[in-house]
Amino acid sequence: MSSAEQTSTLLSGTEADIPRQGAPLGGAPASPDPTSRADERPQVRLRRLAGVAVWALALVLAGSASAIVGLFHVFGDAPSWFTPAFITTGVVGMLLTMMAFATLRFKGVPWMFMTAASVTLLAAFAMLSMA
Repeated sequence: MSSAEQTSTLLSGTEADIPRQGAPLGGAPASPDPTSRADERPQVRLRRLAGVAVWALALVLAGSASAIVGLFHVFGDAPSWFTPAFITTGVVGMLLTMMAFATLRFKGVPWMFMTAASVTLLAAFAMLSMA
């Protein structure tokens, strides 16, 4: 159909050959069945996003406090194992938290990553008490 024909079809008000957004190319209307859209990604639940964000905020606040105390240990008289172990624990915790946000569309995976990040924070607290 040429552009002149499309314009005249639009002006005349007939909608027989006008494709609709979301309709298949054959002109048939899109099926209202939600199971036919298997190729789309599942939606992120906002409650899950809010829960992971609040948990990450708590980890950030506690991690910042432990990092400040750890900094005094690093510049003070800490054992030789403390600096690399403490830094590695912090980096692994941050990576686990980022993975929790990256996997928000899955049901239980972000909570496993946040639990693992909390374990790394507890390990950092344990290292602070030993140093």
